[in-house]
Amino acid sequence: MKHDALVAVARAVFEASGGTPIDPDYVLPADIPLELSGEAVRARLCLFADHRGAEMVMRPDLTLPVAQREAARREAGEGGAKTYTYAARAFRLPVAPDDQLEFTQVGLERFGYDAGPEADAELFALIHRAVEACGVQPSGVIMGDLAIFPAFIDALGLPAVTGDLLKRAFRQEGGVRAVLDAAARPLEADIAAVLEADDPAAALSGLLSARNIPLAGGRSLPEIIEGLQARKAAIEAGGLSQVARAALLALREIDCPLTDAASALTALVKTHGLEGAGPAIAALGARADAVLARVPAAMKTARFRTGFGRRFTYYDGFVFEILAPGLALTQPVAAGGRYDGLISGLSNRRASATGVGGVVRPDRMVRVRRDVS
Repeated sequence: MKHDALVAVARAVFEASGGTPIDPDYVLPADIPLELSGEAVRARLCLFADHRGAEMVMRPDLTLPVAQREAARREAGEGGAKTYTYAARAFRLPVAPDDQLEFTQVGLERFGYDAGPEADAELFALIHRAVEACGVQPSGVIMGDLAIFPAFIDALGLPAVTGDLLKRAFRQEGGVRAVLDAAARPLEADIAAVLEADDPAAALSGLLSARNIPLAGGRSLPEIIEGLQARKAAIEAGGLSQVARAALLALREIDCPLTDAASALTALVKTHGLEGAGPAIAALGARADAVLARVPAAMKTARFRTGFGRRFTYYDGFVFEILAPGLALTQPVAAGGRYDGLISGLSNRRASATGVGGVVRPDRMVRVRRDVS
């Protein structure tokens, strides 16, 4: 099948489950993805300035503009559960040379439904079925749960500032290890001086210039200052005990078959006395059972990784990517997850609703089918 045929097949799977077809706004204010995901995502966005000089962005995915439409609907006083389906173009700078800047996402988003393990499993099974309907047999599935790490942090009973710093660090590649290492040593004298300056951003800019260090990773000066201030507060609060360090390092390393995820986390809880994380693990276990009941093939293909999380950080619970033969790990043919806080964030807390959704990438599945034909 060619690209357009795969789009039609995947879309038919989603429309059969019910939902309203939608093609939301192509252009969004840039602060929507940047505030939700931080400056680190800027390097992949297609940005431009409008006639007023305001920074705008071509939609980097379909979840954000669909959720924005749903937030406006709820702010206007409409309620009730709602499902949207789409086959529409998104715009992101490629992660690989053979990826496209402009590509089609086919998927669906569900708002206001039950947020339990069964709902997550039903969504995953639907996305998995769409991939198979397109003639692609998944070679692997990576799953995560962005509620697990915060649950362990809370169970450790750390000072609030330390816990918040670690939760933010979890969203950055290597962030937890960096925080753990930094918490074991005092701030450098010149960094401490930056934080005590009347204009910390200007002081930091001068320090970076003196050290010949360019800004990297998409982080702005204010974001770096905020991180340094949090680190300082965490050190002053007593840093991290060896027990906490050991528990978090062990948690970070969990990478196992989905069938073993709950037992691996439970063993960690027992080793370090962190019973407060039990409810989050129980929910993960129930979801794993529901997924495997609906998609038996996942018994062999699905792995759980504690450190796995979506780049767009509005996801706050279950997350997954479906892989296919011949493509890099950074090129899933399908992905999705839960984002129960997104409507609240987009509406400045004037509305709220649970949310879960997923997409498939026909452009990538074309390459998979060509390689195996």
